[in-house]
Amino acid sequence: MSRANAVASLAAAGFAVSWASILIIWSGLNPISVSFWRTTLAALALAPLMVRDLRRHGLNTPIKLITLGGLALAVHFMTWVTSLYYTTVAMSVTIVSTYVVFTIPITLALGRRVSGLTMTGAALALMGVAAMMYSSYGLSEGSLLGDALALIGSVSGAFYFTIGELARVKSPTLIYSTLVYASAALFTAPVALLMGVNLTIPNSRALIMVTLIVAGPMLMGHTLLNYSLKYLSATVVSTVTLIEPVGSTILAYLLLHQAVGLMEAAAMVVTLIGVYLSIRGGL
Repeated sequence: MSRANAVASLAAAGFAVSWASILIIWSGLNPISVSFWRTTLAALALAPLMVRDLRRHGLNTPIKLITLGGLALAVHFMTWVTSLYYTTVAMSVTIVSTYVVFTIPITLALGRRVSGLTMTGAALALMGVAAMMYSSYGLSEGSLLGDALALIGSVSGAFYFTIGELARVKSPTLIYSTLVYASAALFTAPVALLMGVNLTIPNSRALIMVTLIVAGPMLMGHTLLNYSLKYLSATVVSTVTLIEPVGSTILAYLLLHQAVGLMEAAAMVVTLIGVYLSIRGGL
């Protein structure tokens, strides 16, 4: 497929992942439980297709990359999903969307050039995040915790995308996606055990929400992101973060009645402009 088709896949993925925060809140499940089930069920859903591709192509992805990618994805989901229970959807999703900024030091560490526009955008995006953290929402202890968790989710997301770019050089989409989701589930399970989290899905409503999370944000969202990493860099793939905070905030306003203050809205705009400039500088 061409780069144009990869960009179109990003647009579809952006729409799909925008629903994640809403569906997670509606599920009412413990955030660690959500993280476990979304990766476990996604891996199981893709497993038959993975077996088919393994017979055709074999396993070319180094196990080390799959393991590291799974660990990064597990940390990303557990911290970000938990943040939704401590701060607003608008702030959580906007902060976590800045993971494109954290690909810059990783890129430099790999010996690649980073443009001045990318560096300027990164600084602007981080200023926006800081403004949100010290906004009227961010002054409360609970919200500060949520913001910090979302930021950890952002950093781990940057590692996840960068590892995915390296792995997708040789590994087909379905093989990599299935194995990295399964790896993330294996890292999440002992955390749930240590924290005493009940992984049982208690009712039909929670089951429906988890099913929708797997079908939309995971299979349509993250799997399309993994597909795009074959044709576009991790920085460019992260453009989907420009779609997610806007979509999630609109959905939270319409469906959860979560208001957004003027300062928060302004900080979100600054953050998104900064991320956009970072991506433009990386094209």
